[in-house]
Amino acid sequence: MPIIQRPYVPPDDEIPKDENFVTPGSVNSDEISDEPITFYADSLHIYSSLYSAVLFFGEQMEEREPILRSRIKVSPQMLKAIAVLATKHVKDYENAIGPIELPPQVYDAWEIESDE
Repeated sequence: MPIIQRPYVPPDDEIPKDENFVTPGSVNSDEISDEPITFYADSLHIYSSLYSAVLFFGEQMEEREPILRSRIKVSPQMLKAIAVLATKHVKDYENAIGPIELPPQVYDAWEIESDE
């Protein structure tokens, strides 16, 4: 299956319809937990403006738009810190394990040049 990333902005009122999904912030006093919410994401879209950025993490589904799993709002400074830290971890991984190859469709979809 080819990797196709389409521009995707989920509606504000759409949340995943999954039995295990927990809406952060909606806390029932009987269900308070210190455990972080964990989910799988294989789709990422980032939208930024002068004062903020929004990271949309989702799960790619065959023949339909990704399911939104998380929407995280950060400052431009935090977005850069995330980029620096992610770059460090990828370099550390590649030094230890080997190169991570991405298909050309990924670069084409995001309209960026490949590092190779």
